[in-house]
Amino acid sequence: MSESKPDFVTRLEEVLKAVAAISLIGMALLTGADIICRGVFGSPIFGVEELVAVLAVLTTGLALSYTHSQQSNIGVEFLVSKFQKRTRDSIRCGTNTASAILFGIVTWRLCLYAESLKKAGEVTMTLEIPTYLIIYALGFGFACFTLTLLRDVVAHLKGGK
Repeated sequence: MSESKPDFVTRLEEVLKAVAAISLIGMALLTGADIICRGVFGSPIFGVEELVAVLAVLTTGLALSYTHSQQSNIGVEFLVSKFQKRTRDSIRCGTNTASAILFGIVTWRLCLYAESLKKAGEVTMTLEIPTYLIIYALGFGFACFTLTLLRDVVAHLKGGK
């Protein structure tokens, strides 16, 4: 049996998952290194709190679409599990549609916010990283999550899952 070629959204999810994983590893390494530097040298790594915060944003925002596609997110389905499969699938499709609309709006607003930060020249306090780049990265993760939700809606409407 041959596997079908992964679609664009699935390939994008894999790339974002890898970046999120690298960000998570970076958070752990930076935190460990900071603890060691504080203990051995009596001084923390300059700007480590900002770097860990940026990596946390990347980890969270970029892992959303993969987490959704793996159904690894938290779902409270006590009531929904009592319904027939067709009803459960319709509820899931409605939830995915509403979520896609919501996250589409959030993505749009994040882009507007990032643009305003860019125009204002906002930077982080210690390392002076342009904050609009962080917000754009988060918006990109949300946009990919929106695409994943829409893919699931289309699959449901076509009679898939």
